Amino acid sequence: MNTIPSPSGTGAPRYVVVTGAGSGIGQATTAHLLGAGYRVLGGALSADEAHRLQAEFGPQFTPLCIDVRDEHSLEAAADQVAALLGPQRLAALLNIAGVITNGPLVDLSASEFSNLLAVNLVGMHAVTRAFLPLLGSDPGRRGAPGRIVNISSASGTRTMPFTGAYSASKFGVEALSTAMRLEFRPLGIDVVVVAPGLIHTPMAVKIQSELQKPPSLAVYTVPLQRFLEQARQATRQGIPLGRVVRVIADAVERPHPQARYAIHHHFFRDAVLMRALPLRYRDALVGRLLGLHKSAP
Repeated sequence: MNTIPSPSGTGAPRYVVVTGAGSGIGQATTAHLLGAGYRVLGGALSADEAHRLQAEFGPQFTPLCIDVRDEHSLEAAADQVAALLGPQRLAALLNIAGVITNGPLVDLSASEFSNLLAVNLVGMHAVTRAFLPLLGSDPGRRGAPGRIVNISSASGTRTMPFTGAYSASKFGVEALSTAMRLEFRPLGIDVVVVAPGLIHTPMAVKIQSELQKPPSLAVYTVPLQRFLEQARQATRQGIPLGRVVRVIADAVERPHPQARYAIHHHFFRDAVLMRALPLRYRDALVGRLLGLHKSAP
C-alpha cells in the first residue's frame, strides 16, 4: 500500500485525525489506517466510547473526546494533538462524523434541523479550523502540508423526498469543500471529497427506523411506506463498507488525488439518468413511484 512519506524523510510516525471514529465509516476507516501503519487520533463522543475504542484499537490509537458542535472541545483536542505531533505536521484530517434524520419536512422541528446542520456542516468547518494550523497553516511545522478528506454523500448532489434536511447538509458540505479546496491551495493543503451512496451502517438502520414513524399528515402514509421499502432494498444491495474505506484510504495516500470521488449505488441511475432527465420529468417520475400525487385545485 502506498502511503504518505514520513515528514522530512525522518521516519517519524504519520498521524491522522478521524472524526466519528466510534461507528460506521469512521470506525472502519480507523481500523484500515491503523493496519496501514498510521497513528490515528479518533474522535469519540464520550469517555466510555473513548475507553472502548482504545481497548479495541490498541496503543497506536489515541481517542479524542470531542463534540464537533463545541469549539472549546475542539481547541482542547487540537492542543492534545499538537503535543503528540511535536514539530511535525498532521498528515491528514478526515471529517467523517455525521448524523441523519428522515421523514416529512412538516414533522421536522427547527431544533432538529439546526442540530443536523451543526454536526454535518458547521461542525465540519469548526473541526477543520481547529486543526488547520497542524496541517499546514502554521509555517513553523516540519514536513509536507497535510490533507483534508470530507465525507459527503450521493445526497449532496440529488435530493429525494423525506431526506431534505440531510440532503441540505450534504449540499452544504459540497459547497464548503469547494471553498476549502480553493482557499487552502496557497497553504499547500489538498481537500478531497468522498461521496458514497447508501451503505449498510448504523446510519442506514436509523434511516429505516425513522421512516416507520407515523406522519402527522395522512397524505404521506403510503409514500413513506413505499420509500421505506425502497430504503430496505437499497440497503440490502448497498455499497460494501470496505469499498468506501478503500476509496477514503486512496484519497489520503495518493500523491495527486481526485478532487471528488463519487461511489455510486447504481451508476446509470445515479450518475446518468437522474442528471440527464429534465427536473420536472424527474420530479414526476419520483412522485409516481412513491405516490406523491399533485392534488387537484
